[in-house]
Amino acid sequence: MSLDRLAYLGMAALLLTGFLLAGGGRDDLLSLVIWRPLSMIFLALAICIYWREAWQNGQALVLFGLVVVLLPALHLVPLPPAIWSSLPGREFIAAIYRDAGMTLPWQPLSVAQARTWNALFSLGAPLAMLFLVLSTDMKWQRRIVLILLGIGFISGIIGTLQAIGPAQGPLYFYRITNNGYSVGFFANRNHQAAFLASMYPLLAANLSFFKGKPEQLLFHRSMAIIGGLLLLVLILMTGSRGGVALAVLGVVAAWWVYRAPVAQVRSAARATETRTRIIGFGLALLLMVFAAIVAVRTPAVRRLMEGDPSSELRVSNLSTVMEAVNQFFPFGSGLGTFVEAFQLFERNDSISATYFNHAHNDFVEILLTAGVPGVAMILWAAILGFMVLRVLVKSRNVKSNSPEFQSQVLGRAGISILAMLALYSAADYPLRVPSLMLLAVIAAGWCSNACRVAQR
Repeated sequence: MSLDRLAYLGMAALLLTGFLLAGGGRDDLLSLVIWRPLSMIFLALAICIYWREAWQNGQALVLFGLVVVLLPALHLVPLPPAIWSSLPGREFIAAIYRDAGMTLPWQPLSVAQARTWNALFSLGAPLAMLFLVLSTDMKWQRRIVLILLGIGFISGIIGTLQAIGPAQGPLYFYRITNNGYSVGFFANRNHQAAFLASMYPLLAANLSFFKGKPEQLLFHRSMAIIGGLLLLVLILMTGSRGGVALAVLGVVAAWWVYRAPVAQVRSAARATETRTRIIGFGLALLLMVFAAIVAVRTPAVRRLMEGDPSSELRVSNLSTVMEAVNQFFPFGSGLGTFVEAFQLFERNDSISATYFNHAHNDFVEILLTAGVPGVAMILWAAILGFMVLRVLVKSRNVKSNSPEFQSQVLGRAGISILAMLALYSAADYPLRVPSLMLLAVIAAGWCSNACRVAQR
């Protein structure tokens, strides 16, 4: 078996297990007992086999990934009492030791080390995926697009069954979830909606790769349009307002990604092609009508028209989060420690049986937990993104028979998905879900490959 094929199989296995076992952003998921050791095995194999090739194919991206891993590791390095007790926001920890009559021990920068260890281990699978995607040939990358599309529509179908079934039914894979709504392979309806919206650029990329006869092209183009309409219905079924807005952006991104394929000579077997089109259109339309009826009958669509108490809670708690940011600035409280950092400043009138587990604005949360270094990482990622966009714009006239056509189409799809997830991170936390982290890494790998091929 070639190393290319092995890397593709590794990517496929990581994706399938990631979406089956790691569709939630919480660190107490029971499935993580399986997922974390499995991801470490994938990481060890990827480093041993593909480290050199990945470095040669994407030095900038690999370096960025290593620095991302280094940041939480530094937050776990024990510091002398004189240093950590003088850091902003640590006065209460030092006061606890003094009130208990204890000598100040060595402590890391993180105010909740278990959470930061979890953040560090969560990067194992994305780092393994990074090495694999940078080492996989383009013909295998096209198959990854089909796998992602398959996972997306299966997740949508599962979500449909969840929405029409009992709110506490067996199809919900996580204990804490949005019962009664479409969540698919995820624990949160917003993450399901974000994933389904990211399918639009992938649909456009897959259609751009078509090679066949004109009547077959018409069939595939029509099926892609119907698939896009079906995605919109599935997103509506989640009841996510942000997901609907992201779907609009996904449609615009799909228009930018799509490059018209060149059809071959027309086939003589017209009757067979016509029969195939009629059957395909009939099944697709029947499925879309069924999904639309289900969506209207579920509470998801009604929720889009009503107020959202959780959105109000995010806005009302933002001032508290910013107060915590001010106290821990400029070094942060440690990656993954939002819950503990927020609870130190939580108002009495907002305390309840549940807890605010994320800021629902990942840029603000990174500022709180990672401080200035985290902001620097965001700016670094933005600079890399603008560099990729510049290369893709310059290569916009690449022909379908050019060797770099596939890499450019995948690069456009990749930068579109990253931009969508980044924008959505201003109102949620999609990139804290392991399965969506894998999607983002694949998209980043496509961007890196597009730049490398264009430079050649």
